[in-house]
Amino acid sequence: MFEDITIQIVILALILVLPFISKKVEHNIEFFFLALGIFAVLFTGLLSFKLIEEALLHPVMIGGLPIGITQAVLLAGLFFYMIRERIDKIANKLVKSYILPLTIFGISFLSSVISAIVASAIFAELLGYAKINREAKVKITIVSAFAIGIGAVLFPLGEPLSTIVIAKLSREPYHAGFTFLFDNMWHIVIPLLLFFSVLSLFYIKDNNTEIILISKNEYGIKDIFIRTLKVYIFVFALTLLGEFFKPLAEPVAKMGIEFLYFFGLISAAADNATLAAALVSGEMHLYEIKAFVASLTIAGGFLIPGNIPNIIFASILKIGFKEWAKIALPIGMPVFLVSGLLLLIFNL
Repeated sequence: MFEDITIQIVILALILVLPFISKKVEHNIEFFFLALGIFAVLFTGLLSFKLIEEALLHPVMIGGLPIGITQAVLLAGLFFYMIRERIDKIANKLVKSYILPLTIFGISFLSSVISAIVASAIFAELLGYAKINREAKVKITIVSAFAIGIGAVLFPLGEPLSTIVIAKLSREPYHAGFTFLFDNMWHIVIPLLLFFSVLSLFYIKDNNTEIILISKNEYGIKDIFIRTLKVYIFVFALTLLGEFFKPLAEPVAKMGIEFLYFFGLISAAADNATLAAALVSGEMHLYEIKAFVASLTIAGGFLIPGNIPNIIFASILKIGFKEWAKIALPIGMPVFLVSGLLLLIFNL
């Protein structure tokens, strides 16, 4: 058991450190995660036909339906490429100061119904065509990813995390139904969506006249298929790593709500749905469930692997691991700490 936890900590450290110190790793992050994932499950003997099947299907299936992240990224990319001559006006209206926060709030809330995958793919493509400088665009992208990742938790249609939590709590004592998470977490989620939406206003004000757009020559059909393949590889790798990190979560549930909340930080680098599957149970108090789910969704925005919206945004807008972390951590960590303080003190 000790040896297993040790190798998990080593792999986690590699995930967190190597993309920062090696440009080669950062620029090939999908293949880096794939190599680590394969090594991890082979080293620990977790590799099985069932896991391979799950990893192969996870990027293209949700709940048994062929509507995965891979198809969403591919179809959104092809659609916006075909209408690229007409999309500029819509994209530039989107980033007007009075429209942007409303749009982010609206699409983040709707992501729990239309899924975080669809919401992110559409919004990322629109941002890609918006005439704003890169720094402002990346900051707006990251607050949007935070908002969509958090908003998607409200209903089980939004993302695998919410689907798994509902399934795990569907029996005694909670009998969780379709609106369970909305009923119990709207007062946590809605203020967070408002915060990240309003934050986008400050980044629009920082925008200057420099315009960096993807031109027709730089953004073609080939690029769409390449980034779609990279997204598939990324999600495949995260499925392997999620299974690998499961044993790390097992002792945590008995260590108290404070440790549980901060353990959620691992979701910055691991699949939050896997962590939820490993830890959430009907034996937990409701305030523990809310705190843990909030922890997973907030921390999921810290790094690109942490959430499906991050992967989609980063792939479409070509944002690197290090670039994402340098902006997302200073934004997200205070939110994580303040939210945790409120949740742990007042059991919201």
